[in-house]
Amino acid sequence: MKKTIKRIIDEIQSGLLFDAHAVIQFLLQEDSDVYNANSKFATTEKYHSEISKMIDEFVNDGLIERVGESWSKNIRDNFSKCVCWKKK
Repeated sequence: MKKTIKRIIDEIQSGLLFDAHAVIQFLLQEDSDVYNANSKFATTEKYHSEISKMIDEFVNDGLIERVGESWSKNIRDNFSKCVCWKKK
């Protein structure tokens, strides 16, 4: 999963903001097998929280920086608060 998330982040243009909802949506559209193979958590919310934590690990690699939170659509087509990053 981490390798797939890195590939997604690599596709984002430098300087752009993105949130966990965008990465999750990309996973569902482009890498649903990876998404489904790793969904061993009890709830969708817990799984998506874990994906967000995996994304945040790339802060330490200098690939992204955390810039706060966003308000965006989740996979249930509802708006909710979400962690936001900037691609370096």
